[in-house]
Amino acid sequence: MSNNIKLSIEILPVELFHYILDNLDIETIIFSVRHVCRLFRSFVNSYSRYILNLTSISKSNLYLLCRLINPHNIISLTLSNEERTSNQIDLFISLVRLRQFTRLHSITLIDINENQLNFILKRINLKLLTSFSFNIKRYDDRRIKTTNSFLTSIISQSNFRKMEFNLTTDRLWKTSWPLNCSIEYLIVNEDITMDNLIKILQCSPHLYKIILKQKFSKIINNISQISTLPICFRQLTSLTIEKLDMNTDALESFLLLTPSLVYLKLIGGQHMFDGKRWEQFIEINLPKLEKFEFYFDYWDPVKKTLTDLELIIASFRTPFWIEHKKWFVTCACDIKRSTIVYLYSMPICKSFLTYEIELQKNSLSTYSNIIDNHQFIQNDVNYLSLILSKALADYIQDKEATTNQLLFPKVTKVSIEFYEEWPLLSLQSLSIFINISQIVHMTLRSYYFSEYNQNVFIGIRSFIEQAQNLSSLIIQTGLYRYKLNLAIDNIHSIIPNHVKHLGIPINTIEQIQMILDRCNQLTTIKFDVRLTKFSEEIIKWFTDNTIDSTCSKGYKMVCVWIGTKKTQSTEISVDHKRMKFC
Repeated sequence: MSNNIKLSIEILPVELFHYILDNLDIETIIFSVRHVCRLFRSFVNSYSRYILNLTSISKSNLYLLCRLINPHNIISLTLSNEERTSNQIDLFISLVRLRQFTRLHSITLIDINENQLNFILKRINLKLLTSFSFNIKRYDDRRIKTTNSFLTSIISQSNFRKMEFNLTTDRLWKTSWPLNCSIEYLIVNEDITMDNLIKILQCSPHLYKIILKQKFSKIINNISQISTLPICFRQLTSLTIEKLDMNTDALESFLLLTPSLVYLKLIGGQHMFDGKRWEQFIEINLPKLEKFEFYFDYWDPVKKTLTDLELIIASFRTPFWIEHKKWFVTCACDIKRSTIVYLYSMPICKSFLTYEIELQKNSLSTYSNIIDNHQFIQNDVNYLSLILSKALADYIQDKEATTNQLLFPKVTKVSIEFYEEWPLLSLQSLSIFINISQIVHMTLRSYYFSEYNQNVFIGIRSFIEQAQNLSSLIIQTGLYRYKLNLAIDNIHSIIPNHVKHLGIPINTIEQIQMILDRCNQLTTIKFDVRLTKFSEEIIKWFTDNTIDSTCSKGYKMVCVWIGTKKTQSTEISVDHKRMKFC
């Protein structure tokens, strides 16, 4: 290497540095990178592609970000009134000048009230929006016309591409959908009828991708009549139906409207196990289909045998499935305990999976070279549920010596349920399923915490400490007062000090301070409580001992978005006069 080349960060082009910032979250940029040196500070100050996602932010950091970031440099904004950040949207609009957000390309508004929605949309520049996502938690019928006017304005923009919403059917029908709308990608969470869907498709010649998350039966109305009409939406090439609850006839009638599909994904609880029927329908009506993913689970009152599973899987072993399309299928059933039959394409197309050992023991696949099917289910699953039974323990002990790769390497969320007889083996053995160090969200659930000795809790804590990136921990017991008293200290002993979001049972007010002292990075905390009176005492404690905490009370729980302790400096929560909203 030439001595003339300066190996210095000072010669790094600002464009390259900004590209690096594109891959970091806003809190890391502002609270870490910005403070490294003057050069980094100047790079950060000139950065103009901030993605401001406030769904899990602490209150103190929210105040700081609103003071430190120039709104002109924010291109994406996500606000949430969800349980753990209750009333966040009102707080945000009180801290900023919304009219200064002149370069927003994407907006996501979660659990927003309709008056808040109107307030925000009135004050920001809608012309640059390419993506808009919202779900209204509380409607206000006095604002119907105003809301419809804003929505029409957004979807009429020539550069608008993506929309996700849950809007009541009558509201959606009253929204004026412009002809030649430029939208390409639509996600519907609930309340869309077939009439509304057809109207949108007829007005959107570029709409190639749709994800339907509501029950399919609520969409379909008079589908047999519709399928006879001269309607065909050839622009649609990608379709996902996540809650398929109609029979094969109704589904086929709907799919006749979409002959250009290249990708089809179906998740549901219907009997759609006839591979030959699928083959014939696809060859005739979906000739361009390249990828077909599905996950069906169907309850059958008749108990199944392996012979029954073989009859089902046989129809998916034709040359069409194996050689031409290379679509491989697994059929499984817990023959001893259940009559639910599972039929799914590989790899599994669901992001959430409950891992059941008996299903693995009683499964048949169309791919003869698979030893245990796991190489097909590992990549798409990011949320895994494990039930720590003796069957699972035996399976792990059998596989530990022979398994040399993770079964679910992409999992970042895990739910673990302990049975009474646990521990049957070390929790470290779960590392054959997941990379513990990359777990971000963990739920621990057991009705038997009061029966475990201290060594069990030491093992649980050791397991949790390996989850270095864990930010959210939920502990659920279902225990009533007496048994909870026996286990509460041990339960609290497993809480890691770096967790930011915590769900935990408590039975005395004094435990609140102990938990806050232990977990000094807590942003939100959800208390599992059994008595209404105790809920009020918790809220009063935060009112008396903190500044600006937001408490919301629900069924047997109190959720707190934690403000500032009264004993700490309160400089963060003052002096933001220049950010008054207009």
